[in-house]
Amino acid sequence: MKGRVFEIREFCLHDGPGPRTTVFLQGCPLRCTWCQNPEGQGFGDRGPGIRELTSEEVAAEILKTADFLVKSGGGVTFSGGEPLCQADFILEVIASLRSSSLSFAIETSGYASASDYRRVASRMNLVLQDVKFPDLAGYRKWTGVDATPIFANLVWLKRSGVPFVARIPTIPGVNDSPQTKEGLAALLSGADGLQRVELLPYNRLAGAKYAKLGRVYAPGFDENTAPDLDASAFARRGLACVAM
Repeated sequence: MKGRVFEIREFCLHDGPGPRTTVFLQGCPLRCTWCQNPEGQGFGDRGPGIRELTSEEVAAEILKTADFLVKSGGGVTFSGGEPLCQADFILEVIASLRSSSLSFAIETSGYASASDYRRVASRMNLVLQDVKFPDLAGYRKWTGVDATPIFANLVWLKRSGVPFVARIPTIPGVNDSPQTKEGLAALLSGADGLQRVELLPYNRLAGAKYAKLGRVYAPGFDENTAPDLDASAFARRGLACVAM
């Protein structure tokens, strides 16, 4: 099986515990107006840096630093795009690495079929679960999708016991209000495997990639305004929360 990869980045420090090799997979059904990886949105596009690789080729690149990753408490993270668009490919890569003692994580929006989500999440040591809004309306306006599968998969994740970190991309004037945070805190409460909530401030460098792709960046909010990173709504629910 071949997968569509737009980057394999070594020594990442923010994609899970310890240093990571992060595999960025192409393809995403969401169109978040603030997306910082627009090169990962297409499906099968022959854009800059896109490679078609077999699972064995990806595994071979990962194995170059596998000993270091294991000894330093790191591992491998699958990101994107939305990596679950290539769920079968991820599982093949993991199978190719089964004798390496590596730990695995996935960074996902949760927009996937229940089958794909559960098959892959169950094989992970950690799920980095992106959560953008507490309601369907917010997702529809700012990402362009019906988020029903996202919420359904989150319900399963909360009950599964799979360790996870909830990551909230915190966008000024979009989802950083006290009311939205209260809703997100309520949504995440009662999760068996939740380790912490991370507030990820809007990346002002996101727009630079669009010009390189011949696209106009129009996020629909004032990107010069700093997002509100107050975490008190989560603290009131007893949820550990950090601003990154």
